[in-house]
Amino acid sequence: MAKKTADTGFAAKEWNAGGAMHFYGSEKPRTFIVEVYTADPVKGDLLQAAVDRTLERMPYYRQTFVRKKGLYYYADDDLPFVAAESEKARPVGDAATNYHMLDVNYFGCLIRFSMFHGLCDGLGLNRFIEAVLYHYFCLKDGREYPDEGIFTSKVPFDPAETCDVYETKTKARLRDLGKINKDKKRFRLPEVDANRGPLMFRLPLKIRTGDLLAWCKASSASPSTAVTAILGKVIAAERDVRKGVIMSVVPFSMRKYLHAEKTFKNCASAVFLPMKPEDCRDLPAGELAAKLRTQLKTVLNEEWSVLMVSSCNLIINLGRKMPFYWLKNKLMALSENNPQDTFSVDYVGGLRTGEYSNQVTEVRYLNPDVFKGSLFVTLSETAGYFHINFNQTFDSPVYYDGFVKALGDLNIPCEKLPGDTYLNPEVELPGEQK
Repeated sequence: MAKKTADTGFAAKEWNAGGAMHFYGSEKPRTFIVEVYTADPVKGDLLQAAVDRTLERMPYYRQTFVRKKGLYYYADDDLPFVAAESEKARPVGDAATNYHMLDVNYFGCLIRFSMFHGLCDGLGLNRFIEAVLYHYFCLKDGREYPDEGIFTSKVPFDPAETCDVYETKTKARLRDLGKINKDKKRFRLPEVDANRGPLMFRLPLKIRTGDLLAWCKASSASPSTAVTAILGKVIAAERDVRKGVIMSVVPFSMRKYLHAEKTFKNCASAVFLPMKPEDCRDLPAGELAAKLRTQLKTVLNEEWSVLMVSSCNLIINLGRKMPFYWLKNKLMALSENNPQDTFSVDYVGGLRTGEYSNQVTEVRYLNPDVFKGSLFVTLSETAGYFHINFNQTFDSPVYYDGFVKALGDLNIPCEKLPGDTYLNPEVELPGEQK
């Protein structure tokens, strides 16, 4: 097979508006990784077959990108998509992964899914993971499991799966943009500003689904507001916060509000949940979590989602009009040095594992440092557990340990798991193509 290069070998298709913000910045982006651990060692031939079946149904996951006049476009990549045995994560976008922007590899009892966030968001990746796991366990166990909610060949293709909510230019009234995030002084963790990536420290734990949901139901809370409230109280006590607000940034899918439920492309934004230090000190965790849930419901509506899309669309289309790549890059990177958080809590949903749930033992969402210093808590409900990962740029378990202790005080049993460090590979983006 003749060698194909990322710069000249692929034909540009539609402009990638939804993922545009992820291509630019002062540093190369890094991959987003999901690790799924299985009860038995992974069989590589069956995993490859599972990936092939998934891509037959959803070929858009095998796409790559080309850059023309500083803009990035989707491109079909017909080179082999190889699920290789690899102890370490592989860089997406270069020859090692045939320029695909998503990669699957395995080692021992681990299946690792790596992707560039410009291709899709976390929920978009979940759809791919669910399908691969479904086909893998069907092949491995020699039976056809129920596939309700999973995108298999039984689900007809719908063009809405590839819609881009940012592609159409919308009007944005600048005076309304302040409604998104009012200017409040935010408390910053001292460890975050002193220790910035790219090396990440991961501290995991897991909670039985029923135990956390029972507490949430009794408190009129949700999983994301429960974690936000408990961690907010830990930080307020540990650092004796008295001024400003403790700000939790909660990434959120806007699919429901933009009527784009089927898209695999980027359709996410973030909600800012400020907590007053006195509330963190004085309110019980359940009461604070309920208050945050009410706050979240107040914000999440169609008017808010349209406003968020309009603000992002304004920046994206300004960049589209600029004649030079370096100008686009300068505009898109403006937010890099504007930290907006104390910590982030990302509830990435759950993976449907049905009747083979007992064969999935742990799920890890490993995000790179996206804020130049961060404490990023991810939680996923999969196979009967909430898998929670404290991903942070500093080597201290103080907030993790405080969180675990708080769970014990609330009679929410949890299991601490061994921590480690990780460094997600850089994404290889294509150069300018004529």
